[in-house]
Amino acid sequence: MSLEEDRASGSVDDTGDGTAEPSEDERDAWARVRRSAAGMRHHDAKEALEDARRTVAGSGRLTGRDALVAQAEIEEWERITEALFDHAGVYDSADDPFVQGELEGRAHHAPTPSDRR
Repeated sequence: MSLEEDRASGSVDDTGDGTAEPSEDERDAWARVRRSAAGMRHHDAKEALEDARRTVAGSGRLTGRDALVAQAEIEEWERITEALFDHAGVYDSADDPFVQGELEGRAHHAPTPSDRR
């Protein structure tokens, strides 16, 4: 499929910044992982990451939405595990700079009441 056909189908983010907007499925997967990770220490998160990887490997070949969700979950577990690597405490999304930046960015790009007409 050409770039023009992708744009016409709506599957390409053509905002000009070169970054694709995550899907709702990806955001939901991240949120599930963050809820599961709450209160975990590094070794707990690392074990959960390995469990997620084993689940994907054991399920055969995932396609479509299932593959997207599984990859988003694994990537979020990787990010959280890495963030906790040199952190003596437990995971809390309220203290996660990535999550806070994401929330701030989404709030910044949310339509204002005057834009909703």
